[in-house]
Amino acid sequence: MTNPWRPLALAAALIVVVGVGVATAQTLIVRKAPAGSNVEFVLNAETIGTAVVNANGDATIVAGGTAKSDMDAYLYVDTCDTLRRVVVVQRSQSPAAPDSGCTRNQISGLYLVRPISTLVVDVGGAIPTVLLRQGSYSLAPPRAWATAPKGIIGFGGGAFTKFSEFGNVACGTVTQCSRDESGFGYTAGVSYWLSPYIGAEGAYLKPSKPTADGSGDGFRFNSALDADVFTVVGKVGGPVGPVRLYGEIGADYHRATLETTETIDTQTVVVDGVTQTTKGGTQTLSLETSGWGLMFGGGLEVWLARRFAVYGEGSYIAIKGNAREGEGLIDDHVIALTFGVRVHIY
Repeated sequence: MTNPWRPLALAAALIVVVGVGVATAQTLIVRKAPAGSNVEFVLNAETIGTAVVNANGDATIVAGGTAKSDMDAYLYVDTCDTLRRVVVVQRSQSPAAPDSGCTRNQISGLYLVRPISTLVVDVGGAIPTVLLRQGSYSLAPPRAWATAPKGIIGFGGGAFTKFSEFGNVACGTVTQCSRDESGFGYTAGVSYWLSPYIGAEGAYLKPSKPTADGSGDGFRFNSALDADVFTVVGKVGGPVGPVRLYGEIGADYHRATLETTETIDTQTVVVDGVTQTTKGGTQTLSLETSGWGLMFGGGLEVWLARRFAVYGEGSYIAIKGNAREGEGLIDDHVIALTFGVRVHIY
């Protein structure tokens, strides 16, 4: 139907409600009625639901015998001593007369009432008003999301890390060599936001320990890299409600120990008829490095409460440096995906 009266409703009917969903039955919500009084929901001449008004002056009826099809309807409210009756009457019908001692008011307008409709009727004023929604409502107040704060923020969480070049260096030219360059570690640190848009951060990252195991003719080895990474970055962000998106760039300082344990088997050979034995053994080699590198990344944090947020970010961390004693160097990088919680301290 295209009747132009259908959208009409009084401006006074704009009652604050939230939570749109899909209704499965006609629902009546009566507001600002006397606490403890009764509410009836009448469709044409049939009472399809009753309820008692709670202490807040609200009553909700999910009708059991709803209309099976759409209809254009007029709405009426009967005000009795201890009863509020909402009457929905199809346009082609006339409502039954109100009970003795009751006062009837018609809510101005013609309304499209569907099997999924929800009617929110305010009976607190001299003239009842209605808010009609083709869907469901909740009377719960809207959730007040926190905004991304400035100030000092502590954080901690887990980290999935992957080294890029460790396996290539550890295995070298050995073809029978397995490697595990990724895994889980952890992180912790402190951010300071001068404003919701500009900040700085210092953090500690303990990446997973990459390993490699190889073997060849008469030998076998295993290698592992144990690293500690400290980062200092500047941050640029932008809050969107409770979410802050940010990018970061800065430097990292690492200290790492690469340890390789190699075992060489005892070898026996015959040279010019003489048997010669080369004794095998096991040795452990260590390379300790430190140095500065570049890091950058980005992420987001979601503030679920004024002092609490969850976050996730991705980072590129260059692991570069020289041996702390002797000769040697490291030139690698880590891809880190970190996730955890943030707490607004001050």
